[in-house]
Amino acid sequence: MQKMLNNTCVVLVEPSHPGNIGAVARAMKVMGLSDLCLVKPAKFPHYEADKRSAGADDVLQNARVVDDIETALADRSLVIGTSVREREVTWPTKYPKQAADFVLNATLNNPELTRTAILFGRESSGLKNSELDLCDFQIIIPANPDYSSLNLGSAAQIICYELRQAALTQVEPAVSQSKPLTPAQQRQVPADKQMREQHIEHLHSVLNGLDFIKSKPPTMLLRKLTRLYNKADLSVEEIHILRGILTAVEQNIVSTDT
Repeated sequence: MQKMLNNTCVVLVEPSHPGNIGAVARAMKVMGLSDLCLVKPAKFPHYEADKRSAGADDVLQNARVVDDIETALADRSLVIGTSVREREVTWPTKYPKQAADFVLNATLNNPELTRTAILFGRESSGLKNSELDLCDFQIIIPANPDYSSLNLGSAAQIICYELRQAALTQVEPAVSQSKPLTPAQQRQVPADKQMREQHIEHLHSVLNGLDFIKSKPPTMLLRKLTRLYNKADLSVEEIHILRGILTAVEQNIVSTDT
C-alpha cells in the first residue's frame, strides 16, 4: 500500500553526523519511503551525507530542515518514537513489525487522514522524555541485551523494512471500489493526535478545577495519563463521550461555586 509509505515521514532529531543522515536516506529509498525531516542537524547539506546516501540524492534534496520537533510533527496524526533506554515512566511499546502493522491498520481505517512520523533521537542520547511525550507509542528493536546499541542507519533500515513488508500485504484498491465511510463508521475511526491532545488538555483543566492535581508542574501525572489513554486506542466516538463527561463535571463545578 504505497499511500502508507508516502504518508510516513522519518524525523531525525538533532543528528550530529551527516553520514548518518545519508545512511538513513539510503535506508528509506531502498524501502520506498521518501519523506525525510531533519530537526536542527549539526551539518546539512554535507558531502558526507551525499556519499553515504549511495544514490538517494533525491531524498536528501527534498528533506525538510526545521528548528523544532513541534514544527516537524505539525501535520502528523500518528507519532511513533524510537528508544533503547528504560524510562522512569514506561511508554506503550511495540516491536518494529507490530508498529508497522499498527500503521497499516490506521491507514486502512482512515487512508486520507493518517499521516505518520517515525521519530529518531540523537545518536548519543536518543529522545528526551519530553519528546517521547509527543509520541503515541515507542518502538524498541529487540537486539542483544548485552550489546543493544544500533547505529542510526541500521535502526532506520529495520523499521523501514517492516513498514514496507506491512505495505506489501495490501493490494491497492481500485478507485471504483472506494466508498465513503458511513456516519457510524466515521465515529469508530481511531481518534487522531489532535483530538487526543485536546482531550488531555480538557482533562487537565477539569482536574485543576477539582483541585486534584497537587504536584506543580504536573508533568509526571499528565505523562502517565497520556500513556494510559494512548494504550486504549480511543475512537472518535469514545473521545466525544469522555469529553462530554468532562464538560458535565465542569458545569457541576461552576454551579457548586455559585
